[in-house]
Amino acid sequence: MDATPINPDAEEHPYQQIATDIVRAIRSGELPVGSRVPSEATLIQTYGVARNTARHAVEYLRAEGWVRTLPQRGTFVVERVDPADENE
Repeated sequence: MDATPINPDAEEHPYQQIATDIVRAIRSGELPVGSRVPSEATLIQTYGVARNTARHAVEYLRAEGWVRTLPQRGTFVVERVDPADENE
């Protein structure tokens, strides 16, 4: 995955910048549904952030419905349902 460097002067927190970068990769097809999201260790090394920042980014993606974490297997991109479509 091509990573966009963290901008310390941006209004978004670093975890949000990482999440935005991963969402960009998902939307572009670089990380298709079913593919494994980089591990926390990889995110730490790639973005030069603390473990809590990497963890928060993954938690945010999970809460937003972009990924699912399977214990002892990793975190994977899932088919995302648009909340607007659920009401139809």
